Amino acid sequence: MKKILLIFVVLFPALAWAEPVINFQTERHDFGNVMQGSLLEFTFEFSNIGTEDLILGKVNTS
Repeated sequence: MKKILLIFVVLFPALAWAEPVINFQTERHDFGNVMQGSLLEFTFEFSNIGTEDLILGKVNTS
């Protein structure tokens, strides 16, 4: 019983802090001056460097 309790005490903190962590290669992009009506496109590349699944929701642009 003591071994099980010891394993739980050692592993629980690691499980409690497990979380997704998003890492962007570039966090911001400035298109500069563009002509009105121009179609602009940029791809933000990112990865999950955390230990849990990263779920993106309610994404908005500005």
